[in-house]
This record gives sequence, C-alpha cells and structure tokens, in this order.
Amino acid sequence: MKEGKHNFRYLEYYGPKHLATNGVDTIYHTLTDFSLKNTEGNTVSLSNTDPSYWVFQFFNASCQEPCKEVFTNMYDVARDFATAPKVKLLSITTHPKNDSIPVLKQVMKMNSIHPPQWQLCTGDSLEIDSLMRTSFFLKGNTNAALNTVFLVDSKFHLRGIYDGADLLEMKRLKDDIKILSYETRQKSK
Repeated sequence: MKEGKHNFRYLEYYGPKHLATNGVDTIYHTLTDFSLKNTEGNTVSLSNTDPSYWVFQFFNASCQEPCKEVFTNMYDVARDFATAPKVKLLSITTHPKNDSIPVLKQVMKMNSIHPPQWQLCTGDSLEIDSLMRTSFFLKGNTNAALNTVFLVDSKFHLRGIYDGADLLEMKRLKDDIKILSYETRQKSK
C-alpha cells in the first residue's frame, strides 16, 4: 500500500486584499451588506441569512440578451443544487423603478424561479448601484454587468466570477460550489 497526496485546489479570493495588523494574516475583500426586498416583500440581506454560498446575478426585466441565457443557466444551477440548502441564488434588478414587485413576479414565472433558494430582489437604486460598484466591481448597467455571475462564500468573500451566458463557465461555477463546500468542511475540521 502506498501513501498518496491529495491534490486539492482552493478557490481564489477576488478583490483587494491587505495584511492584517498582526503582519501575518490576510484580510480579503468582503461584500458590503445590503437590504433588499424580494417578491414577497421580505427583506433579504447577508446578515439575516444562515451561512450560505451565494450566487449573485444582476438583471433587468427589459433585458433580452444576455439575460435570457443567464436565467436559463441559473435555472440549471438551481436545479442541480435544489437539495443543497446552503446554496442560495440571488438575482438583483438594476432598474428598481421599472422592475416593481409585480414585474419581478412575472420574470419569476417566465423563468421558472422558485423561492426560497432563488430569489429576485429590488431596492433603492443608489444602494444597488453602490453594491454593484463596491462589492462586485461593476460599472453601470452594461451587457457585461448583466452577463456576469458571482460566487460568494459564507464569510461574504467574492470567490468566483463567471460568464453567465457560457455553459462551460456555468459548469465551472457548479464545480466551484462543490470545491467551496469541500473547502469549508476541511477548514472546520
């Protein structure tokens, strides 16, 4: 019998990082907490949710391309992780004035979105814009911003950035969620 070495890769951390005051530990970029409303009118925020792995996406109801492909691919992720309660999907509108709760409910129906695992949210336009810029480093309501999907760990660190319209990128997202889950279990041992 031979002893082997496990080859395991950790997911990288995105965003700025700096050295802690002890000179040893690294402090990674952390998402800013937010307070948004889902289609039921309930508040959704990082602080009021059990530790989870978050998949974030920004959209608007009037967006056809690339949003349609992104929603199709996000549906695939939601279906694959339907029995994983720690995996949460959050789609946030970039046009809160136009995308009212009834409009978001229509988007949910058209894309077969089922809460509570996958929620569509709206809120204050300035808060959403700030969240896009400071937490996800997106500039404006462009196709690139609406095409991008993000993976966030349970400590609110940005751990993956994906092209939501690309099937291979979304397969990588699914793999990365599994890696993140394994990584979390290894760190808790």
